[in-house]
Amino acid sequence: MELTCIYIDAANIILSAQDIGFVLDLNLLFQYLYDKYRDCKIVFFIGDVEYLKTIERVIEDRGVELVVKQTVREGGKIKANCDVELTNRVSVDVERNIVQKVVLMSGDGDFVALTDYARDMDRDVLCISVTPKNTSIFIKHRRYLRIMYLIQVRELLENKKALTKHAT
Repeated sequence: MELTCIYIDAANIILSAQDIGFVLDLNLLFQYLYDKYRDCKIVFFIGDVEYLKTIERVIEDRGVELVVKQTVREGGKIKANCDVELTNRVSVDVERNIVQKVVLMSGDGDFVALTDYARDMDRDVLCISVTPKNTSIFIKHRRYLRIMYLIQVRELLENKKALTKHAT
């Protein structure tokens, strides 16, 4: 069986959505991902921030693997260094042949080497970002990399009735 694993860079996805006034309902997002990718595993990378307390229950109820990183303040910003953890996890999963299809939920160009690596290891790679504006030019210029934008399915992710209708 071909396992699809969805690796979510929470800060990138959540903050990008907030930047455009997109109220991203994680419960609906996870439902959408499970409906679209069927037998997938979702791994959610986030810093240990106050927001985490409001979403932990949804993550637990949906069977999503949660990876929480320690945070520090740097120049007024909170840093968690989840990118390194996410990169390491994808690399290990590819090396151990745990995953055949890598879905990266982030538009961060720092992950280009990771997507190149997964592709070089004969993995199917997809990138999900919020909007083209929030997606690095380095990601966009990878010819092999299919990109999907959450803005295209915004109605489904903000409206439970629309998602239910879409799934049937």
